[in-house]
Amino acid sequence: MFNRNHSSKRGFTLIEVMIALSIFAVMAAAISRTASQNADTVLYLEEKTLASFVAENRLNKLKLSGYPAATQTKDDEEMAGREWHIVTKVEDTPLPNFRRIEIQVAKMTDKENSLVSLTGFMGKY
Repeated sequence: MFNRNHSSKRGFTLIEVMIALSIFAVMAAAISRTASQNADTVLYLEEKTLASFVAENRLNKLKLSGYPAATQTKDDEEMAGREWHIVTKVEDTPLPNFRRIEIQVAKMTDKENSLVSLTGFMGKY
């Protein structure tokens, strides 16, 4: 017979456990994907920042070396333990004795896609 003093213990059913595990799996996948995207974004921004430092350094070197000739150069440089490909274009402007300097910096592994493009101007006097 049924004893009222004996408390009946009841646990989760198999379907309840399966639903809870499914919800947990979906949430874990979403959190993992978000964390991965954040890590990729941080790495991209780090590379972009370093590339901008390389471009600014090149522009300052050109300005310190005097009035540049109207040319285009391609060369490589190392900074922060990484290799960078730099394209420097110096062009005449409609104003006499005034040149436009455009510097594009890309990773050595992907020379065709520049990370940073910096433009400056320099006068002769």
